[in-house]
Amino acid sequence: KVISDIIVSPFDLQNQVMLAVPTDLPEVNSPDGEFDGATAGIVSEMSGVVDGGLFVLFTSHGALRRVAKILRAEGSNFPLFVQGEEARSRLLEGFIQHGSGILLATASFWEGVDVPGRPLRGLIIPRLPFRVPTEPITAARVEAIERRGGNPFREFMLPLAALKLKQGFGRLIRTRDDRGGIVILDDRIVRKQYGTYLKESLPVTPFVKGPWSDVSHHLRQFYSGL
Repeated sequence: KVISDIIVSPFDLQNQVMLAVPTDLPEVNSPDGEFDGATAGIVSEMSGVVDGGLFVLFTSHGALRRVAKILRAEGSNFPLFVQGEEARSRLLEGFIQHGSGILLATASFWEGVDVPGRPLRGLIIPRLPFRVPTEPITAARVEAIERRGGNPFREFMLPLAALKLKQGFGRLIRTRDDRGGIVILDDRIVRKQYGTYLKESLPVTPFVKGPWSDVSHHLRQFYSGL
């Protein structure tokens, strides 16, 4: 049985955060690049709503680079800070100093990054943060669980994804004055049975799901009240 420890937040998340999931995007594993294009489109639209100030947290460097390429080709209205193009500290410093940037990152930016106040006003998570099963350490753990008759997904992959998701969620609200929306583009969190576990591992906040046009409308209302 999978068990999740939920720590009560010291923040007023009912008023500080909105969690949103669009349900009409292409499949996250679409081979034709449609999901990357949709991701770039939502990054562009949401950055316009909040005047920049976005973190976009990816699970792979490949997806990060593809979305960055699309945004640049289409002409972003806000400066892009792309992990891998500068040192981590310089990226973060530039993002904070500018105040209306878009930071595209993966790996270490899911945790241990503190950007309180106005520079960070929104968070987009394109894909649920499951580990790649073929990574050597992950593959070894999966094999060990299978050998003893366990369920690697429920016992290992799912709890780790929940932890990573909570860490990503935690990037947005660092003080009692922070406000912002969190958009998860991977609708498996509302479509798959295991998505309930992932969603319930997050703090309780106002939540909307539906076509992006509806979600966008709710986000605009949320930000207009800040």
